[in-house]
Amino acid sequence: MTLERWTAFLGVLLVVVLTPGPDFAVVLRHSLAGPARGVRAAAGITTGLACHTTAAALGLSAVLAARPDVLTAIRLAGAAYLGWLAVQALRAAFAREPAAAHQRGARSAHPYLDGLATNLFNPKALLFFLGLIPQFVVPGPTVTAQLLLLAGTTVVAASLWWAVVILAAGRGRTLLGRGRVRRAVDGVTGGVLLAVAVGVARG
Repeated sequence: MTLERWTAFLGVLLVVVLTPGPDFAVVLRHSLAGPARGVRAAAGITTGLACHTTAAALGLSAVLAARPDVLTAIRLAGAAYLGWLAVQALRAAFAREPAAAHQRGARSAHPYLDGLATNLFNPKALLFFLGLIPQFVVPGPTVTAQLLLLAGTTVVAASLWWAVVILAAGRGRTLLGRGRVRRAVDGVTGGVLLAVAVGVARG
């Protein structure tokens, strides 16, 4: 693989990673409860990314894509979990004491599992990597090595981005922790997750 091809892949990948979505909403919400929780949520998402990219590299995604019943089960499970996360965020947004409600929700949640399920149960991510990664691979005896390199690049890029998000949340925790702002953050997070859950459920 040439440096130019790897750089092109990195450019496309950064656009995808930096675009806010359900992963971003989950990391931000947990980060507001403390950097350790944000790190665990990000670790879960990164684990999901590693699974998607490795599956695409090894050809497992192609097998799953050929089984509509499997993809349907994954899609519905993902939609249900995202919907549950959305409800938790919206309950905190409309609670009489948003800070206390948020802390109760944070203590009862599992950041790593939230991040892992949000990413792993997203069939769109699986199909995206299945379609993206092979486009940058040069046919030949080093195909597997190239695929694993691109998978590793994805995991590293995502990890660096989540580190930035967690640090930024830590710097702005005082502002974001205020009642009205916290309600707005939880409301937007819940709305985003609910919209994504509906979209995933519809396919």
